[in-house]
This record gives sequence, C-alpha cells and structure tokens, in this order.
Amino acid sequence: MAACAMPIKAPQEVKNLVKSDTAFFVEAVRSELDQSLSLLLVKLYRRNPIQLPASSSVEDRVSQLKSPELDLQEFGGPKPDDLVRMAFSEDFTGDRVYAFVGGLQSMVNHAFDHRREYLLLDDLPSAQFVYNSARNIETAAYLLRIQRNDSDEPYLYADGIQDGILNASYSQLMGEMIGLQDALSTALTKKDQRALNAVARGAASFVFLPVGF
Repeated sequence: MAACAMPIKAPQEVKNLVKSDTAFFVEAVRSELDQSLSLLLVKLYRRNPIQLPASSSVEDRVSQLKSPELDLQEFGGPKPDDLVRMAFSEDFTGDRVYAFVGGLQSMVNHAFDHRREYLLLDDLPSAQFVYNSARNIETAAYLLRIQRNDSDEPYLYADGIQDGILNASYSQLMGEMIGLQDALSTALTKKDQRALNAVARGAASFVFLPVGF
C-alpha cells in the first residue's frame, strides 16, 4: 500500500513526448551553458591556483557550481552582478575565481528562471533576459581582460602569452556562451512574435543588465 502511494516518476522518453522543439532547444542551450561555465571555472583555477581554498578542491567547486541550489553564502549572498564585481575588488580576500564564475552561473540561472527542463505547458525563459544575460557575459569578459590591481597585475589571469603562444581560449569560451544565448533569444523572440529591447553599448561597457534578480 505504501508503495502504491508513492509518486510515479515519468520516464524521460515519456517526458520528451510533451516537449516542443523550442523547449528542446532551450534545454540544449542551458546544458551547454552549464558545461561551459564549469569548464571556465576549471580553466581559471589552472591559471590561478592560489585562489582555490585549501579546504576545497576543483572537483568540489565544480559540484558546488552545478548544484540545483547554487550556494554563494560564503560571499554574504550578494546579487550576481555584485558578486562578479567583487572578484575585481582590491579589498576582496576570498576566492576570486569562484566569485566570478559563480556570479555568472547565478545570472544564467536567473535568466532561465532556475529551470533546466521545460515541458509542453511550462513557460519558456524570457527572450529579453536571455539576451541580457549574453550582454552580461560580454561585460564580464571585458572586466576579466582589463581589471588590474594596484600592482598592475590582473586580478585573475586568463588570456595571455603562455610558453610563447597566445592563449585566447578564455575569450573564445565566453564568446561561445554569448553566441548560444543570442541564438536562443532570437528564436524565443520569433516564437512569441515580440521585439527584443536591444541595448546599444560600447565595447567597454561596465553595466550589467537585469536578468530577473
């Protein structure tokens, strides 16, 4: 009797029957963004190993980033945009790598309404928020590239010359995340027959746009 009272979890094949093509696209983009952010986290720790807390490991941080309930309480629970900026604050003494990527992950989570699966009757993400999230990653990439401390050293080492070879893989990875969200926001706009509020910004923008937080 107790077993009969337990909720039955629908197989993934059954769930897929009640999804639109757009929902599949949304989920695919969401999954790629999550994977890219995890990869960015790993790559930044490799370039900035001093940022990794002694009590943690890269694997622990990746698991923390992927958790359905993203835990950022070690930073005092700031808004995602404030957390990204915290990574480039002279007074900040915490893990700059996790603050930076955790802030971006939180922005993405908000833009996708904290969901990773979308069934037929579910509301899809806001095209505007997804578009804004792409612009925010542009801003974050710019900050990563230009922000330096009082000693004129990067707060976080990323793109640069390594062993005589230019490594631009960080910018490339973040560019892929931007492109994915731009493609998705365009698809969502066409589906809803709405116009995006495109923001004209210079390449040197320091402004983060709202994504639902």
